Amino acid sequence: MNSLNLKLILILSFFVFLFINRQSIFQKFDPEVVGRYLRSQDIEDIENKIKNRIFISDSDIYIAAGYLYVTGSEPVSYNFQHPPLIKYLFGLSAKYFNLPLLPNIIFAGVLLFEVYLLGSLVFKNGSVGLLASLFLLVDPVFKEVITYALLDLGQMVFILGFLIMSIKSVQSQGVTLLSGVMLGLAFASKFYSPVIIFLGLVYIFKLLNKQFNIKHELAILLIAFLVFSICYIKSWPFNIFFEQVKIVKFMLTHNSATQWGGVLPMFFGGYFLWPILFFVNLFAILKTKFTDPRFLVFLIPIFYFLILNFQLPFTRYFILILPFLYLSLTNFIVRLYSTPYKFKG
Repeated sequence: MNSLNLKLILILSFFVFLFINRQSIFQKFDPEVVGRYLRSQDIEDIENKIKNRIFISDSDIYIAAGYLYVTGSEPVSYNFQHPPLIKYLFGLSAKYFNLPLLPNIIFAGVLLFEVYLLGSLVFKNGSVGLLASLFLLVDPVFKEVITYALLDLGQMVFILGFLIMSIKSVQSQGVTLLSGVMLGLAFASKFYSPVIIFLGLVYIFKLLNKQFNIKHELAILLIAFLVFSICYIKSWPFNIFFEQVKIVKFMLTHNSATQWGGVLPMFFGGYFLWPILFFVNLFAILKTKFTDPRFLVFLIPIFYFLILNFQLPFTRYFILILPFLYLSLTNFIVRLYSTPYKFKG
């Protein structure tokens, strides 16, 4: 099957998914969410002036904060603990289209294409990428991150875009610029601990393969910093480094995970494919040389899954590892299907 047919299958499947879930995805903006947000748990009230406190979802928090940003508020004033980029997009979409989840549709489509592209690039087989994208499309976490205004989906899109550019190993001005932009947008999407972890793994992989060019990487980091800073331009002039220290301090002091391993029962007792994905991926990494780009694809979900055990367990965090796990599974399936086996009787 040629590349065009594979892409058409993926596009058609995505539109079918959107149609089936249209009521959840194309929900209208509720103007009252801003008023609820200003009485919510996300608003600091040292003087106890807020009456009738309420608890609202993260989805409502991000929509309301984004709407406040686009109507004049500074991003450091509301929900400062997460960078503002995706909240801006939710707010813009709510204000001008009355559809706060419109950015999620774009992010979801791009993510599926990136998974297909990564599969074709690393495994040299478009079928691996297509099957992985289709498996991801029917995964319950994919539906969760597209039907709620969460930050994880957008951040993963930019992380995966940066990863694809890194694996291509082409050092040109265009690649440097695009890599820096992708990295900067990933940092600006949500609290950036996942980005730092992914970046560290990419650097280690490049060092092991003697592909690490200090000038190239510094240029990417500089571009990323400029892109990240632009997202805070409404708050200039202010000490961006001080604000980031404030954010890191807040996240460290408000990590309410009480014990290690909270995601284990959620992952291994959740969607039936998840345990299979993990063990297939574990088998794959043991059979792969660490200098092979596939090793990086297999390593990322294992390493980040260990990190998730130190956080509060939320299934939406799995969107950061599921694309890699499905690539591992579909690579195994395609190789199994295409390899002739002889059975001794």
